[in-house]
Amino acid sequence: METNNTLKKFIFSSFSKVISSLGLIIFNLVVINTINEEALGILTLAISLITFLSIFSKFGLNLATLRLASIYYENKDKREILNLIFKVIIISGAVSVTISVILILFQEQIASKIYNNLDVEKVLKFFAISLPFFTFIQIQKSFLRSFKLPELSNFSDIGSILFASCFIIFVYYLNQISISVYEISLIFLFSCIFIFCVNNYILFIYIISKLKFLKNTDTFNQNKKLIKTLPDYFFIDLINYLLVWGSIFICTFFYDSKTIGIFSSTYWFAYTLLFFPLVLNSIYAPKYAINSEKKDRINLKKIFNQNRNIGLIISLPVFLIIFIFADFFLNTFFQIYSDEYNLILRILLINSMLRVIFGPQVLFLNMINMQKKLKVISIMCAFFQIILIFISVIYFNLVILSLAFL
Repeated sequence: METNNTLKKFIFSSFSKVISSLGLIIFNLVVINTINEEALGILTLAISLITFLSIFSKFGLNLATLRLASIYYENKDKREILNLIFKVIIISGAVSVTISVILILFQEQIASKIYNNLDVEKVLKFFAISLPFFTFIQIQKSFLRSFKLPELSNFSDIGSILFASCFIIFVYYLNQISISVYEISLIFLFSCIFIFCVNNYILFIYIISKLKFLKNTDTFNQNKKLIKTLPDYFFIDLINYLLVWGSIFICTFFYDSKTIGIFSSTYWFAYTLLFFPLVLNSIYAPKYAINSEKKDRINLKKIFNQNRNIGLIISLPVFLIIFIFADFFLNTFFQIYSDEYNLILRILLINSMLRVIFGPQVLFLNMINMQKKLKVISIMCAFFQIILIFISVIYFNLVILSLAFL
């Protein structure tokens, strides 16, 4: 019964993840065809900025919520879930609104001094207003996963927001109404508000309303537990972001834009191998938190191995196909004709495959209340990886750089 349910969740979650992933691709094509490449560059910059700032406005609440809400939902504890939501609104709301106000007040300085592009100022205001909604959507995503609805949580990804934006832009196009970067930034804001409202309706009307208040709940202790874990979760979230995006950022200081574009395309293509394991992780995350709270180590080990083995079985054929026909994929999809990049892709694929083989260790440690140790490990790994990246780009070449990711 549980296996069938997991299989259904996996199929529906994979489908919704594909739709969400297509959002970014379609958005790029729509903006280029309705305006131009420069407009896409400005919007991409603004989206990247609020994605980065949302790490600070979430302050680890997305990870803490995923763990705690999974436990509360398993216990059908409506009081603790509502209390957790209240704390999320207070903490994340205060931080995100503060950052938004700073962005609006200093939008001209940010555009001219940091980005050296005054056109960025046109969109910063609406993206700044979007930040609180964008932040809450990321936390709502954690709640949906905690409530064992990973298939719906994928519609809270950035790709889904951009997909909704494309729909509105298409309406403009059908009515032959011209559109600008300024208006698309406003559409992005409306899309965030729309998804935020839909998520609230699902969470409160269809899920939380069906739960009951429990009499014996230690609210004070739970609040203390939440606040205590937030700094650790924040640093883990920040380090993960820096490990993924920071590596490419460092390279921008040593290579020309064309080289960066080709390398980043190869880099992200290699990481598509993690698509199905990430879908599986969204299904298994609540199970780790629940069994950890019950101190059921035997079942924890069982579901971890199950999660890893399923991911390995699905990913191995994909790995072999891309690894063997690396030149075909780079030539066909990216117009990259280079033996050097064929080798780079294969090295990066091995890196992704090793992550599948070792299993979802980061997620597992986060969900079993081992985030403090994970924070220390993450900082050490990040430190050594950044040193290796600097050595690679200064003294060697891109092939050695790709080895640094191993």
